[in-house]
Amino acid sequence: MRKGITIFWSVFIAAAILRLAFSFYLTPPFIGSCLKREIIGTGIITTEPERKESGQILVISTDSIKPASTSTENISCGAGFQIRAKAKLYPLYSYGDRVEFSGKLSQPMNFGSGRGRAFDYRGYLAKDDIFYEIKSASVRKISNGGGMDSITMFVTSALYKVKRWFVGNLERSLGEPHAALAAGLVVGEKSALGKDLLADFRTVGLIHIVVLSGFNITVVADALRRLLSRLPRVWGIFAGAFGIILFGVMVGGGATVVRSCAMASVALFANLIRRDYNVPRALAFAALLMLIQNPMILLHDPSFQLSFLATLGLILLSGPIEKRIQFLPEVFGIRGTVAATFATQIFVSPYILYMMGQLSLIGVVVNILVLPLIPLTMLAVFLTGAAGFVLSPLGQLLGWFAHLLLSYELFMVEYFARLPFAAVFVPAFSFWWVVGFYTVFTIAWLFTRRSNLYCLSVSNEIDAGGRAEFSALRES
Repeated sequence: MRKGITIFWSVFIAAAILRLAFSFYLTPPFIGSCLKREIIGTGIITTEPERKESGQILVISTDSIKPASTSTENISCGAGFQIRAKAKLYPLYSYGDRVEFSGKLSQPMNFGSGRGRAFDYRGYLAKDDIFYEIKSASVRKISNGGGMDSITMFVTSALYKVKRWFVGNLERSLGEPHAALAAGLVVGEKSALGKDLLADFRTVGLIHIVVLSGFNITVVADALRRLLSRLPRVWGIFAGAFGIILFGVMVGGGATVVRSCAMASVALFANLIRRDYNVPRALAFAALLMLIQNPMILLHDPSFQLSFLATLGLILLSGPIEKRIQFLPEVFGIRGTVAATFATQIFVSPYILYMMGQLSLIGVVVNILVLPLIPLTMLAVFLTGAAGFVLSPLGQLLGWFAHLLLSYELFMVEYFARLPFAAVFVPAFSFWWVVGFYTVFTIAWLFTRRSNLYCLSVSNEIDAGGRAEFSALRES
């Protein structure tokens, strides 16, 4: 059995390494001489449109592209690849719509992210197979859902529609900005929060609750487990796994969501075969699975990088930290919240400082004041949105309680974000400092673990010797 497991992991790791190696040889699709030209084409919207105050971001899988000028109509632009197009906010477009578009085709350009840092925007889009964009596109809808030629697209489109109806119910019952925060908590819809409020969440270290982090997925998975607990064991496990997958698809399937859903599914599978759930192995399995599917996320997806580091920090540090803060009460999960917050802050901070140059100094305090209420808030928001499908006045009635909780959380975020010492900013520094931190941490962790194992071994030997001596005395 152990040999089979070793072979499984070896094959899995080798596959991930090969996929990563091949990803360095990816080249943009052929577009002839159409780069930086005005083009016109048709295609299908292949992801849920991202709606912002300044417009809509559409990812279009192209059917045909040709130059807009009739004098160059014989030039080939290729087809069958994806482009990122920014269009006006109205009319609204949906996943699966077939559209006609026009504009100047260009390659994405990297840009500065402030404080001497640069963001690899070209690599960030390339991980999703997007190598070209139209910064100001004219878009016309040809047909509603005309591109849904598979059952997968049909199901995905239906889930997106349920999500849009759910968010609409929240908007009618809660108003803004409460509805935007509620949608971010439950379905990861953060675009409506606005730049200023999102910046406040980053300042106080609470951005993870509105981008549908592993914390939110854990709450959803636990709710599904409780809801299905009365079903027969096997049926409940399969229904829970299916529900988690559907939820992941509905909220967009970002790197954090995929990692969390994969780990939750591994936990359910471990329960199915009656094996202990090993969190580090589940994290490694989820990471390798994601790298095999898309190796470029390792270098070009901050969501995957931060999610992996935060989870690893929880695994390695939350337990030791919690043992050292026994003086804190367990009521409302305060001790666990403090330990988890410190663990993730310590482990993720070097990379966040390297990437963003900003670190929250009051994140622990705000997390203690807000996180214990998040599961209750998510439940209240879910009931508010779900009630809107049945009876709108019922949704508004339930919305009063959700509105109260959301008001408290918004107040805490806005109040603490205004404090002059809320966050620290540092200039750009070399990535080798980050490598050095994790190298030193790994060495210290291995040394501490070896010391603990040695102490445990000595303690067991002493106990064994004492028991042998006691037995000898009893026999005499």
